[in-house]
Amino acid sequence: MKKLVKFFVLGFVLGSFLILIMCPSISSADEKKNKPVNERILEILIEKNIITKGQYRELLKQAKEEELAKKKEIAKKEEAPKKDKVTAGFKRGFYIETADKKSKILLRGRFHGDFKAYLGDNPSHDSFLVRRARLCLAGRVYEDYAFRIESEFGKGGARLNDAFLNFQYYKPVQFLFGQFKVPFSMEEMHSDNWIDFMERSIANKISPSRDIGMMFHGGIGDQMFYYQLGLFNGYKLNKPSDADDGKDLAGRIVVAPFLRSGMASLQGLRLGASFTWGNENLTKDQWWNSGKWTTAAGTTYMAMSDGVLQDGTRIRGGAELYWDWGSTKLQSEYMIVKLDGLENGALRGDYNRWGGYVSLSHCLTGEKFVFKNGKPGRIVPLRPFRLNGGGWGAFQIGARLEMVKGDQGLLNQGFVDPGKYTNRAAGVTFGINWYPVDMIRLMLNYYHMDFGDSIAVGDTTIDHEDVILTRVELAL
Repeated sequence: MKKLVKFFVLGFVLGSFLILIMCPSISSADEKKNKPVNERILEILIEKNIITKGQYRELLKQAKEEELAKKKEIAKKEEAPKKDKVTAGFKRGFYIETADKKSKILLRGRFHGDFKAYLGDNPSHDSFLVRRARLCLAGRVYEDYAFRIESEFGKGGARLNDAFLNFQYYKPVQFLFGQFKVPFSMEEMHSDNWIDFMERSIANKISPSRDIGMMFHGGIGDQMFYYQLGLFNGYKLNKPSDADDGKDLAGRIVVAPFLRSGMASLQGLRLGASFTWGNENLTKDQWWNSGKWTTAAGTTYMAMSDGVLQDGTRIRGGAELYWDWGSTKLQSEYMIVKLDGLENGALRGDYNRWGGYVSLSHCLTGEKFVFKNGKPGRIVPLRPFRLNGGGWGAFQIGARLEMVKGDQGLLNQGFVDPGKYTNRAAGVTFGINWYPVDMIRLMLNYYHMDFGDSIAVGDTTIDHEDVILTRVELAL
């Protein structure tokens, strides 16, 4: 029995010894098998004394560098298609964008379908109409160049609205060239997709709106200070050439004095001012508004008489106030236009028109107002409307007081026909807006307008106007 135990122990020791001897060779074989072919060839050469150890190290280093370069080249080729890839999608409108996000094309548009109903004895007819129907191609090229081309199709034909190129190498100092809005009036700068009421105030007719020219603009200090300064024809949009050699200088500034104050109630306060100045030599039909002032329903309450022209300076000035705190917003403007050198036959004179508005808006569903790039922004519903399990969208209510007035001499001297028109008007507008989603809005407005003198409408005269306006709006 003892011999059997000794034999077993001896066999176990010998077996363990053999395993220990063979393991390094097995491990060594596996390591060699996992090494690159070039490295294994070099090891064979050094084992056979064909190369020295120094040559081995140098050749091994070179082989590893070549292998690394090869891997990088393969990775680069695999990455190349990804860099060239173009993406397309829909986010508040259709877009195409390069993979590096430096170039992007946006297809935008808007549709404003209106209905207006006149109350009382107004002889004007209730009517459905397409107020606006626009298509727009916009975007950026190589990050530093932005463009926009927009046409209007809702007024019985095609008309170019915007066509410009913006050089934006340095955000605080950008350069814009083409046809775009003249920097005057916050209300005019605010897109009609997002204005609080269906139409801008009656004082807005003082604003020049769009013109052809160039402009420097930008924001400083997180837009605590925003400016625009440009030179324009001072004529009308979509004209191949100016009506005279004079040009209009226009500028606007907006400051947010309490933006970084930490006082939540005052952080949304903005103060602004704007102006235009130019020498004009124009007939009535060459003016920025064709010499007409109209209400929200399109009723003309003042128009320059035929034959009136201007040969003198035209100066505009405006002051702006914007203040939002949470879901409530107060907005107000005052503006004036000085028309020097008005001529009507042998009569010549200098006359002014001025006006303004104050409006108060509130989002019942808690959305907050925004202000960016010198103008108010859009309302985005916190809970978009859905039939099943969604929210109710955003609801906004608002009220506005507005007025405009001109020198009495315009009527007394016949520059404006006193038998048809007046030189002053004032009114109030109430509105409610529903945004089921951020691209669609339904609007209901009621406004009352009093005229300083009775005006001619058709075969009768009126001294006030009451109108209900509704709109269905799509904004891409």
